[in-house]
Amino acid sequence: MIATTGKRPLTAAHLEPWRGNIIDVTMKDGTHRIGLLERMEAGTASLRSIVGVNDRPSVGVIAIADAVNVERASRN
Repeated sequence: MIATTGKRPLTAAHLEPWRGNIIDVTMKDGTHRIGLLERMEAGTASLRSIVGVNDRPSVGVIAIADAVNVERASRN
């Protein structure tokens, strides 16, 4: 899959093809959220932490409108 890039906020339609994948989401403030995209509802997306990937709690529920980029997470 190709990364979705740009400065415009993402929509649920941008994230739908990534459901069930481990993704790296760049937020408007420049931070990254990395996790398994589980579900989306009411303008939010749920990312589940992956063992060995997240050293700090950076996942959970994110506001889709605050996301500006999504790509497959690095396996390193």
